[in-house]
Amino acid sequence: MTWIIAVTGLKGGVGKSTLSITLATTLHAAGHNTLIVDSDPQATARSWATRAAELEHEGPAVVALDGRQLRRDLDRLSSGVDVIVIDTPPRLGADARAAMLVADLVLLPTTPGAADLWALQESIAVLAEAQAMRPVKGLVVFNRLDRTSLARMARRAVDDFHVPILDATLGARVAFGEAILAGLGVVQHSPNSQAAHEAKRLVKAVLSALGEP
Repeated sequence: MTWIIAVTGLKGGVGKSTLSITLATTLHAAGHNTLIVDSDPQATARSWATRAAELEHEGPAVVALDGRQLRRDLDRLSSGVDVIVIDTPPRLGADARAAMLVADLVLLPTTPGAADLWALQESIAVLAEAQAMRPVKGLVVFNRLDRTSLARMARRAVDDFHVPILDATLGARVAFGEAILAGLGVVQHSPNSQAAHEAKRLVKAVLSALGEP
């Protein structure tokens, strides 16, 4: 069975691509055959894969598909793959909706800022539309989290949205960006860092949400 995870949301700048690459590379490092589907025109995942290939780094494959191709080609691409991570565009258009409609799990990243939380509410509304059509689990993921009072307020605000929060967060850590620039995952680039520890906790929480032991 192939698990399909869509990383999506209305607003750009909340770290969808960083989350997608971190999740996929950490799964890959843990022995899961993982594929990244890049449906984002900004092509961050594809740029990362190009850099990885240039430096001969081993990691998950990356393919580009839009929403129409997702529905057509995902079954073929899932052969022999344990997990597919879909990185979607920074808007809730056809590609994001298509990803939600094929996913087993939708991750909605947000950062602890007012504008991002307002956008998250709209993302949750679109997720509810997808859930009315088919069973798909949705989880909010806090990204670039710090220890400020704003972060604590953000957590309380999301509790009011009545969507579960993933029991793992990614902090505002330079190591995530450095790893992507190096064409690596953070667990390869900085294996003893706090960022790598967070990435491993993220994978554990995601697999638990999917029902994996």
